Parts: sequence; structure tokens; C-alpha cells
Amino acid sequence: MPNRNRRHTAILVILFILAGSALSARSWDIQVEQKLASSQFSETDKQQIRQVFEQAEQQQLPVEMLVLRFEEGLAKRVQVQTLQEALNRELQAYQETKLIAAQALGPQVSQQLLADSTIWSKIVTLFQQGVPQPDLIMLLEIYNRQSSKDKWNNFKYGGGLLMALRQWGLNNEHSLSIVKALSLSSIPGADYRAVLEILNTGISKRISSGDLVQRIVESAPKSRSITMLERLVR
Repeated sequence: MPNRNRRHTAILVILFILAGSALSARSWDIQVEQKLASSQFSETDKQQIRQVFEQAEQQQLPVEMLVLRFEEGLAKRVQVQTLQEALNRELQAYQETKLIAAQALGPQVSQQLLADSTIWSKIVTLFQQGVPQPDLIMLLEIYNRQSSKDKWNNFKYGGGLLMALRQWGLNNEHSLSIVKALSLSSIPGADYRAVLEILNTGISKRISSGDLVQRIVESAPKSRSITMLERLVR
């Protein structure tokens, strides 16, 4: 009898673990349904929102990122139509960037890379902020060639710098050339942002932005640190 009870208990434990695994595999489903249940959306609207997540899952897109956008929209009390449109735009951005990554890196490498949703999210952010597809492809290609074990972390910083340089006032060509030059250096990505200080300092010394870009592009591949780059650009 005790043995039978132990076997029965063991079976229940296994079933519990399996059930838990099944739930965790679709944890987004539970989160979304809980939010929908407490909303005032019509059943038609709820079904349309569900379809976004189901499509993302079928296409192996990062559903958890869409859930975050969904929860942000609910927290801001946006209209259901606006929320649906935002989710569909996000879904399309992930679809597009998945194709861009595959074009730049090939299906196998891109699949490995996009398994990190933070990197994929960075690519999506760049895409949504208007970085042209050829520039995105080039960014992925140049950082894929880096020998550093931190190359994809550097890529995230490089993407951030690219947008900051364009906001600073550089055109697409100049901003991309600086990021490309930095990718050829030993400078860690966390220090890339200091390039903006180099530009500001140069401008204060009445050096033209064109000359500064040329100096940075020529000096960055030879630089082992941002301090070294600052010395070479002066």
C-alpha cells in the first residue's frame, strides 16, 4: 500500500510538472486573457487582439515583447482601435526585421541572433525610427565581422549611437561611417556615446563637422580606447 501511494504521488508530481511546463510555454496566453477579461472590449475586438499574438507565435516572433506593448497600451487607456493598430505595426516591424537579419547574416546566424529578444528589439527600434534597410543590413554585417565576444552588445550601442548622431545633425552617410569605423576599433560599445562629446568639443574649436567626421573615421580603427580616439582627433 505505501508503495502504491508513492507511485501515485510520483505520477501526480510528473503531471503537475508537465502541466506547469505547458502553461509556461504559453504564459503570454494567460497574461493576455487576464487583461482582456478585465477590459471593456467587445468580443470581436478581443478576438482581433488574440489573433495578433497567435500570428506572432506561429511566425516565431517574440510574443513577450508584444505583450509588453499591449500592457503599456492598456495602462495608458488608449482606444482599442489605436491599440490594435499599434500591435499590428509592432508585429509587422518584427516580421520585416526578421527578413532583414536573414538577408544580412543568413538564416542560421540570424536565427541564433534573434533568439535574444533584446537584440531583436534594438533592430526593431532602429527600423521604426527610420534607419533605411541597407543601413540596417550594413550594421548587422559589420558587427557580425567583429572578433569581440561582445560584438552584439557593441551592435546595440552602435545602433544607439547611429540614431544619436543623426539627431545631432549628421546625415545618414556620415553617421553610418562613424559607427562603421568604431566597429573596426577595440573601443567597447559602452564608450561609443563619448563620440558626441568629441564632436561638440571639435565644433567649439571651430572645426567643421565634415572635418571632424573624417578625423573620427580615420582614427577610430587605430584606437584602443575612447581616450586614444580623442587624442587622435584633436
